[in-house]
Amino acid sequence: MPSGYNLQGIIRRNTINALTQFERMGFYSENISNWSTNAYKATRFEEILGENGYAKGVVRTDHAQGSIQVTKRPLDVALDGAGFIPVTSKTGEIFYTRDGSFCLGKDGYIMTQTGEIVGSGIQIGADSVKVEIRKNGDVYTYTDLSKEPEYKGNIPVVLFQNPEGLKEVGGNKYTKTEISGDEQLIVDHSRIKQYSIERSNVDLFDHVNQVMRVNASLLASTTLMGAVDSMYEKAINIRE
Repeated sequence: MPSGYNLQGIIRRNTINALTQFERMGFYSENISNWSTNAYKATRFEEILGENGYAKGVVRTDHAQGSIQVTKRPLDVALDGAGFIPVTSKTGEIFYTRDGSFCLGKDGYIMTQTGEIVGSGIQIGADSVKVEIRKNGDVYTYTDLSKEPEYKGNIPVVLFQNPEGLKEVGGNKYTKTEISGDEQLIVDHSRIKQYSIERSNVDLFDHVNQVMRVNASLLASTTLMGAVDSMYEKAINIRE
């Protein structure tokens, strides 16, 4: 029968494994729940070996592009390629997003669904009959389809040297950090697609499969813990 020291080691390793798997399950569940969220980026849970010889979890964001879906809304835009659209909150905070399901605010400014102003402020007049958003982000409006459109502003696109260093703040928005570096404006690009939305990049089938594997691992850990607990109790009784 294993000694008490060995049993304690088994319990410690199994407990760390179970906690890691619970944490992994949480991230898989969050990804699955956001499968239908526009431009949502899946988080992945990676295990690395710590200095103490035990595996620990590291959370990373997968910034791979999701599929692009065509819509009927003129203010829907998708980014075809790397990059983020800067948006400004009412308090002046600058965030970065790939969720281009924009709308008009009460003053006619193009805004996010959570109320941030897109770019430096692009105002659409109430008399506009058509909004045209070109591939480089330039926004034009028509008050008369037989006349030339009026330029209203530009939806900028920026890049980060290390997008995984961005901090998620909720609502499909990020803020820059020292790790991400500063934003770099992309000029002369053709990455914006009007009447389109980027879907999440969550691989639903893979995630369901991973959840089943984690669940099996947790079940095995629970069974082992029960067996070790029984052995530990017997070891104590023998000593007595």
